Amino acid sequence: MKKALRVVAVGFPVVLGVIAAVAVFLLLPGVQVRVTTAPAVLALGTGAALSALVGGWILARQLAERKRRELLDSGAAQARAEHQAFLARLDHEMKNPLTAIRAALAAHGTESSTHLQVADSQVARLGSLVGDLRKLSDLQSRPLEVEPVDLGQTVGEAVLAVQTYLLQLGSERHFAVHFPTAPWRIAPVPGDSDLLYLAVFNLLANAAKFTQDGDSVEVRAGEADGMVWLEVADTGLGIPEADLPQVWDELARATNARGIAGTGLGLPLVKVVVERHGGKVGLRSREGEGTSVRIQLPAARPPARAPQVVS
Repeated sequence: MKKALRVVAVGFPVVLGVIAAVAVFLLLPGVQVRVTTAPAVLALGTGAALSALVGGWILARQLAERKRRELLDSGAAQARAEHQAFLARLDHEMKNPLTAIRAALAAHGTESSTHLQVADSQVARLGSLVGDLRKLSDLQSRPLEVEPVDLGQTVGEAVLAVQTYLLQLGSERHFAVHFPTAPWRIAPVPGDSDLLYLAVFNLLANAAKFTQDGDSVEVRAGEADGMVWLEVADTGLGIPEADLPQVWDELARATNARGIAGTGLGLPLVKVVVERHGGKVGLRSREGEGTSVRIQLPAARPPARAPQVVS
C-alpha cells in the first residue's frame, strides 16, 4: 500500500503536467507565454508544486487512517478494561452472599431435606461460576511467566488429573494420546506453563463432560510451519450446527447440553490463554457424533526446512 502511494506521488504530477501541456496545445494553439525563468527551473517548480499538493493529500489520508486505528485500539482497550472491572465487581458482590448461604445450609447438618440439597448444589454451581469468571478476568491481565513448555508433559499431567477426578465420580474415560517422537520430537512452546496446563485441562475436562463411559477421547499433536498444534477429539454429544458460532462466547451453552452441569466458560478460557500466547483456536463438531478442538501455538524453534525426499 505504501509503495503504491509513493508511485502515485511521483507519477501523478508528471501525468498531470503532460495532460495540461496537451490541453494547452490543442485548445490554445496560438497562445504564447513569455517567461523570464529558464524552462528547466519552471518545470522543476511546477513539478515541486504538484508533488507538494499530491503529497499533502496522501499525508492527510495517512494521518486520518492512523487516527482511525488509534480510536479503534483505544475503544477496544476501554471495552476490555470495563469488562474486567465488571467481572471483578461481580465476584466481589456475590462472594459474601454465597458464603452466607453456604453457612446457613451447613447449619442444617446431614438431615437436610431434598429441597435443601438442591439449594446446596445450586449454590456450589453458582460459586463455581463466580470462580471461573474471576479466573477468566485474571487471565486477561496477569503477566505471562514465559519458559519453554513441553506440551507432551503438560498433556500427561492433565490427563492424569482428569482421570483421577472422574474416578472420584465413579466414571471413567479412556484417553488415547499420540505425540510423535520419530524422527524428531515436537518442539517446546514458549509460554506460561500454569496457563497452558489450565487450557489443556479444560479441553480434556470438556471432552470428558460431554462423553459417556465407553466413548473415545483422542489427543493428537504435531508441528508445521513454525507452529505446534494440539487437538482433542471425542465421540460424544456434539454441538448443533446453529450453536457453533457462539461456542467461544462467555457463558454460551449448546442447546443440547442444558441438562449437563457447566458454566459455559471452559472454551472461552482456552481461547484467552491461547491467544495471549500468540496462538489460535478452532473447533469442528457434528451433533450426535462428537467434537474436535484444535489449538495452535508458536514453536520455540524456527520452522525447519522441509526434509528432502529421495526416490
